[in-house]
Amino acid sequence: MKTKYLLLSAIMVIVLTITMFGQTTHKAKAKTIIKKNDVSSVMGKPIFESNVDSLNTKVWILTQKKFKGIMATTMGKKMGKMDNNMAMDKKTKAAVLTGTHYFIFDVTNITTGKQFADTSAKVAIVSPSKKMLSVNLQPMLNHFGGGVTLHEKGEYLFTINLNVGAGYKTSQFKYRIR
Repeated sequence: MKTKYLLLSAIMVIVLTITMFGQTTHKAKAKTIIKKNDVSSVMGKPIFESNVDSLNTKVWILTQKKFKGIMATTMGKKMGKMDNNMAMDKKTKAAVLTGTHYFIFDVTNITTGKQFADTSAKVAIVSPSKKMLSVNLQPMLNHFGGGVTLHEKGEYLFTINLNVGAGYKTSQFKYRIR
């Protein structure tokens, strides 16, 4: 009986030793790819940011030249898709590329970090000479955007009207063109 246990123990030690030393010694190199689906990962620091209620809003204003340069990159092409993941039609592309600057408006839910469904955005701009301009922003894949004309130098007042479901949220900020 003792020899059976001794023989069984020896076989177990040999089998476990073989399986332990029989494993490969190279380590798998796994790369973690963090895919942020927000505009901040491409655009950098916004010119305006606010947290009101459950909304986190961010705004960027770029010259059309800089915007076209960004859109030529792979990430820019992904960013420029419409909210239904389709490429922009000619009418929308013309509306986006008009004016001297491109206005980017990103709004997310603070608690979930995701985009709001069923939203629309409009921006009213008051120029330094007190002329008023209103632009309906187009929903893109992960932001709202639109071309705006900012010819005059000086301080502009921007009022963003966001329609979230059944209610409106309004944000105001000033931006200086030099």
